[in-house]
Amino acid sequence: MINTTNSPCIRCGTQRVVSKVWEEKIDDSVIINTEMVCPDPECQKKVDITNKNRLDKYAAIKLRSEQRVENRKADQKARKAKKSPNS
Repeated sequence: MINTTNSPCIRCGTQRVVSKVWEEKIDDSVIINTEMVCPDPECQKKVDITNKNRLDKYAAIKLRSEQRVENRKADQKARKAKKSPNS
C-alpha cells in the first residue's frame, strides 16, 4: 500500500495529492488503485511529459531488442538453409 501521507512530487518536492481512486477486480481479489498528482498543474504536466518520454524510450529499446532477436533467428535459418542443400 502506498503511504499517501509522505509522497513528495519527484520534480518539485511538494506533497502530492490524491487525484483519483478506483477499484479493479482481478479473479477473486479487489485491487484499490490511487493516482497521486502534484498540486501544481504546470509541474504535473512536466512530470507527465518526463514519464511519457521515459516510457517511449524504453519501449523503443525493447522493440529494437526484439528486432535483433528476430533478425538473429532469420540469419540462423538462412545459414541452415544454405548448408542443407550442399551437404
